[in-house]
Amino acid sequence: MSTATPYLRGAALASACMVLLLAGCASDRPKYAETFSDKGTYTRDYAVSGKDACEAARRALLSQGYTIDKVKDDGVDASKNFQEPDQKHTQLSMHVVCATDGRDGQHSTTFVNAVQDHYIIKKNSTSAGVGLSVLGSVSMPFGSSDDSLTKIASETIDSPDFYDNFFDLMARYMPKPAPAGNVAQGQAAKDQAAKDQAAKDQVAKDQAAKDQAAKDQAAKDQAAKDQAAKDQAAKDQAAKDQAAKDQAAKDQAAKDQANQGADAGAGSSSDATAKPADGATP
Repeated sequence: MSTATPYLRGAALASACMVLLLAGCASDRPKYAETFSDKGTYTRDYAVSGKDACEAARRALLSQGYTIDKVKDDGVDASKNFQEPDQKHTQLSMHVVCATDGRDGQHSTTFVNAVQDHYIIKKNSTSAGVGLSVLGSVSMPFGSSDDSLTKIASETIDSPDFYDNFFDLMARYMPKPAPAGNVAQGQAAKDQAAKDQAAKDQVAKDQAAKDQAAKDQAAKDQAAKDQAAKDQAAKDQAAKDQAAKDQAAKDQAAKDQANQGADAGAGSSSDATAKPADGATP
């Protein structure tokens, strides 16, 4: 009995150590399935705008029989249905987001994720009730049945080959870059158009300046005419005033002359009356 006790103690100690070792190994396992690694499985960079990238994605999905559920300048949602031999139904949904990068608007990053949903056909049978006079109401297993799809699984596809194939297909529908010669010609045409527009703008500015100068000169000429008319009117008024003054002076002089003549005639009459005639008796 004394020899068995140390053995049991050793076995218990060994079991405890094994449990602790397993617990330590279990603690090293990842707690979540997601690791957020930067492998670039779901993204690609393109030297086009986000709008052009999403248009290429839309065309790539249409070429593979997908139904476009929603489309915008920066995103596309599409889906495709598959029927498996064991009466299972699979729906593959694609979600594409195109984000424009840089100030020039000619570079973008495309983000894609695919979700696969699995369904089974579920039959829902309904029983019909039959009333019998002897047995009462009895439910019989016949009637109508409704089939419906029930989702049994959903997963995000993480296969790099799947996304590589999709991005390669997208690249086929990207806008083709113009040849270097055409680019140079296009730039030369743009430069010439800019020069022509600048020349037109300058001609318009010069014409506007001439028109404004003509308006200013006409305003000055009109102001000079108005001032000359005012000056002439002032001269005419001054001449009229002077003529009126001269006429008034003449009229006053005539009155004064007439008054003097009248006074002289009255004085001669008074002198004749006071002095007796020659030879008369005083």
